[in-house]
Formats: sequence, C-alpha cells, structure tokens
Amino acid sequence: MVPSEPPATGAAPGGTDGPRLNWSACIATLNRHDVLMVALAHLLRQSRPPAEIVVVDASDDWEAGRARAEALMRDRPGIRLDYITSPVRSSATQRNLAIGRAASDVVLMMDDDSFLHDDCAERLMEIYEADAAGEVAGIGATLVEDNPAAAASGEAPALGRKDTGRVALDRLARRALETRLGRWANRELLYQRADKLFMCYDEPRTRRVPAAVAHLDVAPAAFMPGSGMSMRRAIALKEPFDSALRYYAAFEDLDVAYRVAKHGSVLSARAARLHHFEAASGRIKRQKVITFQLLNMAVFLKRNAATPDAFLSAYRVMLWRRLLAEVLKDGLSRRWRFPQVAGVLTAMRHWREVWARDAAQIDAWYPDFQKRILDDIR
Repeated sequence: MVPSEPPATGAAPGGTDGPRLNWSACIATLNRHDVLMVALAHLLRQSRPPAEIVVVDASDDWEAGRARAEALMRDRPGIRLDYITSPVRSSATQRNLAIGRAASDVVLMMDDDSFLHDDCAERLMEIYEADAAGEVAGIGATLVEDNPAAAASGEAPALGRKDTGRVALDRLARRALETRLGRWANRELLYQRADKLFMCYDEPRTRRVPAAVAHLDVAPAAFMPGSGMSMRRAIALKEPFDSALRYYAAFEDLDVAYRVAKHGSVLSARAARLHHFEAASGRIKRQKVITFQLLNMAVFLKRNAATPDAFLSAYRVMLWRRLLAEVLKDGLSRRWRFPQVAGVLTAMRHWREVWARDAAQIDAWYPDFQKRILDDIR
C-alpha cells in the first residue's frame, strides 16, 4: 500500500520544546523473508511505533514476502506498510528507494535482521524531539548481544546465524582491551575500529553533543552502524547511499554517516538498543567483503575528495596496513586459507583501475567492474 501523508505533528512528549515527530523504518531485503518477519515483529512491538514501514524487496518471490508482511500487520492499521520491489539488487539502490518513498520526519535505516528492543525507537525519537534547533543530523542505535527474540505471528523460525569465525579473535580482543598496549594493538594493528578503516576525504567533522540533548545518555560518534542508523529524512535525501555500489556495498554506511555529519551532529544513543542477528543466508565470502571494502573506499575518494590524488599515498599505505591486519586476524581466527588476506591482495591488483577513472565515469563503469571481480572470485 502506498503511504499517505503522515499525521500532523503535535507537542513532543516528556516536556521537550520541540514538536512531536514521526518516523519511518526503511528496510532493504533479498531472499530472507523468515528473518525479515522477525524484524517486522520487533518493529510492531515498539513502545513508540513507526508511522510507516517501507520495505524494498529484490527477491524473485517478493510478492510472497509482501503477503506475509501484510498478514503480520493486519491488526495494526495505524502503521502504513509500503512493500515494493526493486529492479536492481543493490542495498544502496534499495535504501535510496525506501528513503524516497518514506514520508516521515526521521528515517531509521535498518537491516532485515535488525531486532529492535522494545524501547529502541522511543529512545531515538526523544533525542530528535529534544533537539528543537535541529542541531542533530543523525543518531545511531547501540548494538547489543542481548537478543529480544520476538517471533513473528506466533512463528519461531529456526534462523541460521552467520559463522563469524571470530571466537579466537574475540577472546584475544577482550584480553587485549584490559591493557593500554592491547588497546593500541587492537586499534592500530587489527584495525578493529571504523575510524581506522574509513579514510576521511573531507574536513574533520564536529563531534559534540548539543546542550539540548546532553541529558539523554548520548555520545558523539564518528559513524553509525549500518544495521541501525537514523537520520532526519531531509538530510537523507541530500546524502543518498552511493548507487555505484551495485553488487556489494561495503562501507556504504560509513560513507553516508560521514556525509550526514556535514549537516549537524552525529550521535550514538546508548539506551537505543538493537540486536544485529547476522543471519546466515545472503552473506558473501570474506574475500569479497574485504576486496570491496578497499575498492569502494577508492570510489569514495575519487567521487568526494576535492583533490583525490592528495590521498593516493595514504591509500597505498592503508592497503599495506590492512594486509598486515588481515594476516593477523585470519591467523588468530584459524582461517588457514587466509580469505581476508586474499581480499586485500585482490584489491591490490585492481585498485589502479578505479583510480584511473574520473568521478564522472564511476556510475556507468563501476557496477560492471564489481561484477567482473565477483565472477572471478570463487
């Protein structure tokens, strides 16, 4: 069903000065209807329900998914469901379609396996509503291990989880974080933080908490988790996800969060809890993930940096540092075929092809380039 205009805004709850805002949940999905239904069930349990849920489903049987979603929401007429398909199987393209169709003040971009705790949206929206001056551009949810474990329509599907292979690495990291040297190694050698993985191609962003929301348990953030990133819709329309990332959109969330921060503060809401289930289906191989983290970063630099060549030396250094990091991580996790190292080596073989293109060529050229590399990786 096509969304109508959202209801008129009124006074915000909790004694804040700003107007009461509405929000839309935006989900891109592909061939994962079982886990999607669980995510939708959690949305329906929110203490602050969404005005609408926009699902962009690129599955071959997307109409079956729509039918299941409509059945799930049959007794919730106050929440609009806009369930459509996409001619392009791309999370970036699908997310942009969802933002374009949403009609609310705030959009929450979430994965189809993002399970929101019951008060997650309420905690996010109270921050936006307290921010009467509009200083806050985006707010990320806090990822937690605690799974709220709601089931859709009384179902309890046996959902498979992605094999992260991080047991040994996680144990090492927990021990390492207990020491100053260990924290340094975890950040500088293993590259376990987003601000080490992403190359900032523009001026430093303002990282401060506006006074109006300082009492709401928030912290300044450089980025937001892609499985739970919210932003004012007007800003989301100005800073779309990069549509050139047709076949694998690694780092799309980091890039968008970095651009959103041009328009105001980006915050992390500690009390807005979200469990990212990391469903097994639909995941691609580690080698491909690492390859496109690195190649997509080259795209962001070419497209967005005022002088991309000024970043060339730093990009080359980053490739070698990532090679060392992935050797350590593959080894510590006992992945003896070293798939993540293979991903770095693949990027090292191909990054010059990206750098040789002008920014104007990227949209037309990069999707086919991505597909060629994916086809070559078995």
